[in-house]
Amino acid sequence: MMMNQPNATVEPRSAVRTLANSHSTATIPGAWQTPSPIRTEVTDELENTKTTTTLLFNDQPDQTALSTLSRKTKIIATLGPATENSDVLRSVLEAGVSVFRVNLACITREAALKAVYAIRSTSTELQRPVSLLLDTRVGCARVSDAPALTEEDWADLRFGLECGVDWLAVSAGRDGQAVRELRTFLAEQKKNTIGVLACIERPPAQAALDQIIQDADGIILTGENPASACPGAENFLVVQKCVSARKPAILAAGLTADLSAAMSAQPDALLLTEETSVGPSPLQSVQAFDRLIREEESKDLREPANPAAVATEPDQSVAAAVRQAGETQAEAVVIITRSGQSAIACAALRPQPARVFVFTPDARLARRLRLRYALEPIVLPFNSAGKTTITAAEKILRERKLLARGAKIILLTDSPDPEQSAVTTQQRELT
Repeated sequence: MMMNQPNATVEPRSAVRTLANSHSTATIPGAWQTPSPIRTEVTDELENTKTTTTLLFNDQPDQTALSTLSRKTKIIATLGPATENSDVLRSVLEAGVSVFRVNLACITREAALKAVYAIRSTSTELQRPVSLLLDTRVGCARVSDAPALTEEDWADLRFGLECGVDWLAVSAGRDGQAVRELRTFLAEQKKNTIGVLACIERPPAQAALDQIIQDADGIILTGENPASACPGAENFLVVQKCVSARKPAILAAGLTADLSAAMSAQPDALLLTEETSVGPSPLQSVQAFDRLIREEESKDLREPANPAAVATEPDQSVAAAVRQAGETQAEAVVIITRSGQSAIACAALRPQPARVFVFTPDARLARRLRLRYALEPIVLPFNSAGKTTITAAEKILRERKLLARGAKIILLTDSPDPEQSAVTTQQRELT
């Protein structure tokens, strides 16, 4: 695996060249000028803590900021010497980064802790959920006779828990043993809400691949070692298997030699490595990827090649809502959910072109959902009266200039009873 030490020197590469040759609560940056604050209580269910946050609403939207949120495919930026500065972190976050990746081969622990603090602080200030992902420094370059997880790996993973990351990634190897070991460890630590990603360099045998996807919460297809990168057809297959299983699929930028082909697989996210960790201009790289991804997404509207199965009644409700949004040209699907399951089902259907806003009272769940295709999570404390919660959600959409009054939306709401899985659907205009 071609990982770079913090002081490594790397040939300057722009995001465009890479594409050609090889990737709390939240507000929209710059969207308001005269804030009218609203105090609200936000719950992080994992940590069992409550924090009071000021939500800022105003009247002057920044169209550039809004455009980064309307992109369906997410961008993951790897932290490193080029992104240690808090001002740089803020700029790339505003440019459209949804997830920051920590790999201790790229950044020291001290610098990583400072960066994580800066990311969380900026995320709260900007009222935009941001997800954190940590993978072991060995990553995907694991020799076949090595143990699934080494002592160094475990040290990295424990550090991730200290940082409060939302996702942990380990090499899948040939049989996914590391994924299962990490899952057991997280259960013992009572950290089951942290997602487990399996990092794959070479797709294993068919049966092993299916088992790895089943065991993991998502897949990273890495391109850090070009000599052993997966052929495009195999990458497409892995992404579509993930879509079918409702698991996020991430493609490393090194695999995007043909951006159109990569985007046709409809991955949840593209991962930038050297471009943001040690590259000369992380901001320009993120901006270039953001622009190129949105250009590809706007070329045509495609049905997912292998959509998730629609089996249960809630699934059918979500599928009907997505279909209705397309048929009625609704501007957005608005999901109000505690569990996030209806939002995950919606993402797996690859909704286009409507935007998908997800309201949840759980800050950690919002950060997890930030990795998912098309989802724009917003933290909102729920009222026991469902209509009050809907009114509050519509107010945020309207006052943040995410949608205009009168916009046609498809509203999906989970049952207020956590023991029930019913989903209700209605078409309405934003009030």
